[in-house]
Amino acid sequence: MSVALLDREARSLVQRLRVWTPPRWAAAAAPGRSRADVVFHLAASFVALAGEAPVALPRLSTDLALPDQLSVTAADLVRSGPAPDVALAATCHLLLHRAQLLGEEVPVGLAEALGVADVLSAGAHECDLEPGPEAAEESS
Repeated sequence: MSVALLDREARSLVQRLRVWTPPRWAAAAAPGRSRADVVFHLAASFVALAGEAPVALPRLSTDLALPDQLSVTAADLVRSGPAPDVALAATCHLLLHRAQLLGEEVPVGLAEALGVADVLSAGAHECDLEPGPEAAEESS
């Protein structure tokens, strides 16, 4: 079930991101990080979880290509047949960033389907996105 939910939620997020304009991509989503930074981080994490070649995911020249990059990396992860715990972790990670990107709560029914009481905390546990340089300057 977790793999199917990961696939569904990734497709849903990608569809919503496809209509974003450059100013929306540039807006802040996480401490010191733009929305583009967060989506690229999520795509890179999917590559790592799928066990792809140990080559860094390239940052494309335009943020408008990020939905495609996220779509491909999510589909690769789903096709890799991750273990249920890996699929669950990836889904929670995706939902954490979806909340940051869109400002939406995780639906109760989705949390119940995942079997996780606090999806955002579970996603934060999986996330290694460091605050950006702007966040470090603000805390000084």
